[in-house]
Amino acid sequence: MMRRILLQFLLVIEGCVFVYVYLHGNNGVYALQYLRDDNKELEQKIDQLSDQVAQLEHEVTEWKTNDFYKEKIAREQLQMSRKDDEIYYLM
Repeated sequence: MMRRILLQFLLVIEGCVFVYVYLHGNNGVYALQYLRDDNKELEQKIDQLSDQVAQLEHEVTEWKTNDFYKEKIAREQLQMSRKDDEIYYLM
């Protein structure tokens, strides 16, 4: 009788340890959910960076092939002008 109670007690303890490890262990459910969420965030960052790379590649292509684009960048970002241009400063 005492042995049976002891075995039932040990079975309950083993079950509790199993559930704890299953949920909170290194490869448990919560750890896997955290890794899935982290993976989704990284995939979103990869998509954003891929879009940014595509945009930069487009700008490089425009810079190499389009003279109008070069002049536009020189005028807008570098504030350059031609010799015969009139410059107006707005304050």
